[in-house]
Amino acid sequence: VHPHGLEMFQGQTWRERLLGWPFRRLVRHVARHSAAVVSLGGKLTPLLQQQVNGSTARVIVLPNAVELQGPPLRYPQQQAPLRLLFVGRFAFNKGIDVLMEVAHRLANEGLAEAVQFDLAGGGPLFDHYRTTGLPPNVRLLGRVDDATLGQLYGECHALVLPTRFEGMPTVVLEAMAHARPVLVSDVGATSELVADGVNGYLLPPGDAGALYQAVRKLRDSTPEQRAAMGVAGFEVARERFAWPVVARQHLDALLAVRDGRPV
Repeated sequence: VHPHGLEMFQGQTWRERLLGWPFRRLVRHVARHSAAVVSLGGKLTPLLQQQVNGSTARVIVLPNAVELQGPPLRYPQQQAPLRLLFVGRFAFNKGIDVLMEVAHRLANEGLAEAVQFDLAGGGPLFDHYRTTGLPPNVRLLGRVDDATLGQLYGECHALVLPTRFEGMPTVVLEAMAHARPVLVSDVGATSELVADGVNGYLLPPGDAGALYQAVRKLRDSTPEQRAAMGVAGFEVARERFAWPVVARQHLDALLAVRDGRPV
């Protein structure tokens, strides 16, 4: 069984926890009666180990995968503006309010022209932000197709995802495949993808101050330093998360379960 991101275990409001209760019971029941339970890694593994404790089920780690298309993408060489890309659902758990707080702070400091945010996606909070006004350094792009998304990755200097909870975000893998640094909360399995200070920054969830400091640190770095971070992420994606690598891991795990061998 592969319960994926375990969102039902990560709700923060009472409503989210209440809505997740039947799904938590279902996951626990199915997991305890499975031969193997797949974790995406990171903080999700101990969560699953708690669910299967006392049963014969084994927790194994199998990550998500990403398509790599050729060598690392050329990194933008202009120093300013620093273009930061958000891709995701406009919902509370994605931390868009945290991103907006940082954008407002930068604008109030006179850095609206120096640091700009492009937000791609839709969801329940999209109309709220569109109608209540935005910081001058934020653009709402709405839903975009794959071709436009690829162009946005090519134009940005880094991906920013101040999410409050996650599994293993596909957008982070996509940014790494495009050789872009990542600023992301240390939740779910994001620590499997991003090494703090190497190919991006891992941040405490919901911490606007930490995100602000990471943005300033990235802005103060040179294009060459940012490009090196992007290439480091690309190499991690190529070695550990490319489809041929991950597909082989899944196949080996399935064959081991079928044959009753240790995974």
